[in-house]
Amino acid sequence: MAATAMDHDGGEVVTPGELLGNSSLLAGLGAYADGRCVRASITGHRRLVPPPPGSTDQRSTVEVVGHKAHGAVPQPGSVVIARVTKVMARMASADIMCVDSKAVKEKFTGMIRQQDVRATEIDKVDMFQSYRPGDIVRALVVSLRGKYGAPI
Repeated sequence: MAATAMDHDGGEVVTPGELLGNSSLLAGLGAYADGRCVRASITGHRRLVPPPPGSTDQRSTVEVVGHKAHGAVPQPGSVVIARVTKVMARMASADIMCVDSKAVKEKFTGMIRQQDVRATEIDKVDMFQSYRPGDIVRALVVSLRGKYGAPI
């Protein structure tokens, strides 16, 4: 990153993990201190904020202003609320609406597998008797899979 690009206020686009500056800057919103440097924690525009007048710490604050609001994202261990959209013999598909009581802004699809419906007598689970399209379910995210079933 060029020194001249760092001096511009709000023009440079940065991504998570990208270096924003060294320890001569304070980490503000959208940034975090990582040892002797400050890095971005969200995607957005880098902005330098001068210290307030009369402050004992005269270091500027670097922050990242996001280009849009980020909603909740499902992670393994998250509790989600979802609406069942499709039921098949061995699984049901559902659109996730809330993650840990926060609404999602993007569309996430989840799968409820037959073996995850209950702990015992898994082979006797009838998905068509357990779920119908439109049902609202509360579920625990067990794992994340990519678009074609590959683990993320």
